[in-house]
Amino acid sequence: MEMTSLRELHQDMIKKGVDMQQFRIRTGAAEFDCLFSTRETPFVLSMTSRGANPKFFKFDVRRGYRIGTYLGDNFGKLRSVLFVDGSSGHRLDPKKFFYELNILIPKVAHVNSVPSPEEIFRLRHDIIEQERPYFDRWEQRGRGPSSENKQKTLLILGTEAHDFSISINKSSIWSSTPTGRPWK
Repeated sequence: MEMTSLRELHQDMIKKGVDMQQFRIRTGAAEFDCLFSTRETPFVLSMTSRGANPKFFKFDVRRGYRIGTYLGDNFGKLRSVLFVDGSSGHRLDPKKFFYELNILIPKVAHVNSVPSPEEIFRLRHDIIEQERPYFDRWEQRGRGPSSENKQKTLLILGTEAHDFSISINKSSIWSSTPTGRPWK
């Protein structure tokens, strides 16, 4: 399904020089913290439900700002978050869900809506080493940074840090306690 709101949001992000936006939406009985990232290829829209038992959803945003409507293993999890099919009398229709989501996504970017590295960790449950969200230092490890380490550096610190890691051939090292150290 084409997500026209993500196209408009991305165009505004480009104008404002940002590559990530955090926003909150409410749909059905659920509220989600959302993160749209253009640091990755394909782009990613991630959604984390709010509440006592948060659930994480990640959707690849492919060329043409398209998101596949097949939910696979996420179908039951999303249905339970939205309280549909059983408790509301409504079935979860993925096409309808994405259509409604497209309406709710903001079309204007805000510089102050670029999340901190710690906030990115909170919102992206798919990032390795969740227990170590704080940048510590650069260190030589084996033949240089692994593909997983490069991906984590890109997602958390951005393109400039990712390119720096490659240029010095060192891995980003992460800590479980705040270090207060910048990556530069």
